[in-house]
Amino acid sequence: MNKIIPITPSTGGLVSPTSHVIGRDEEIELFWRILKKQGIALFAERRFGKSSILRKMAADGKKGFITIYKPVEGISSPENLASVLFDRIKEMDLIDEGTFKKLENFYNKATEVVDEFQGIKLKKLDNTWQKQLYYLFTKLTEKQKDKTIIILLDEFSIFLDKLSKDVASSVIGFFRNVTFEEGFKNIRFIYCGSIGIDLVLDKIKGAGHIIGDPLNHMYKHELLPFTDDNAKYFGHCLGLGCGLNLQDEQIDQICKRSNNIPYFIDIVFDKISKSKEITQEIVDNAFEEILDDTKGKESIKHFYDRIEDFYPNYKISVYILNFVSKSNTSVSESEIASNVLSNTTETDRIEINEEIERLKNDGYLLSTNRNNERIYDFKYSLIKSWWKRNKAY
Repeated sequence: MNKIIPITPSTGGLVSPTSHVIGRDEEIELFWRILKKQGIALFAERRFGKSSILRKMAADGKKGFITIYKPVEGISSPENLASVLFDRIKEMDLIDEGTFKKLENFYNKATEVVDEFQGIKLKKLDNTWQKQLYYLFTKLTEKQKDKTIIILLDEFSIFLDKLSKDVASSVIGFFRNVTFEEGFKNIRFIYCGSIGIDLVLDKIKGAGHIIGDPLNHMYKHELLPFTDDNAKYFGHCLGLGCGLNLQDEQIDQICKRSNNIPYFIDIVFDKISKSKEITQEIVDNAFEEILDDTKGKESIKHFYDRIEDFYPNYKISVYILNFVSKSNTSVSESEIASNVLSNTTETDRIEINEEIERLKNDGYLLSTNRNNERIYDFKYSLIKSWWKRNKAY
């Protein structure tokens, strides 16, 4: 085990300093290797540590790379995105002052009819923000031609979802086209989101937009919980930071009951740190508080909300999860279908199977085989217990 360092719970906030972002070294090294040749679509539910990884990559850097990190969840339009990326690049001093003056001049004067500026042909770009970003990326690559430029867009899927479907289609198409431009071959994007970007793209396609597969050039990576060893190490660091004298068995139990999910390990330590002596009852009570939460304070409610907000047949998905949550063992696909059809006649086996597949791909269900039939259970026992207690009927 690595040297134990004192870490205090962040209870869902940003981990600071980034040196306290632990347990993700293998993922980060994998990402650097991938980024040499392609971008990454990184997804996981809230509180798995996605933002912490991106911030650590941006803070630590890597030889041969320029990393530009920007959270975009609260940005309301592609015009604003063009502006904040310009400001971030300026803040990082990635382009010389004279070029920035030219850029500012262009950002102020650009219109939808401008097709060339200072010798740079802006192709047939329809929107001002496209022309601005095209010009910005051109100047950035000219200045950093010997580096691979990584643009890390945190919560990009949420940003995309808040746009009109027409605009969202244009944004995802523009960024994809940028990566295929010969002049931008050293630019990579990381799209990060607590809502699977595939769900957002499905909504865009459902609105009638033909966007193909705009991620077929990117490496898709689902961020999983900690490994057992990394979870235990994280627990020991939190124990030291909280001044707790915990036995190895107690830390192991907390990690196991948290399914090795960093946020839930963190929040349990935050709850028990207020006690002078850590007993089994204290630990049990901490988990009971998490399981009793229906207001979103402990972040489990997100698992329900994202289905209601993003699933095209969310009622079918809810029926499925209700049934699976009440079973003490894995259940077969045919058992799931029979139960759903007993609740509603407004569906069929094809639609039910599609929703099961969606839930599996989105991290809710885990699939195995029994007697040549697919069987399913919740991927995380903590989420299963919460769902059974608060949502199932």
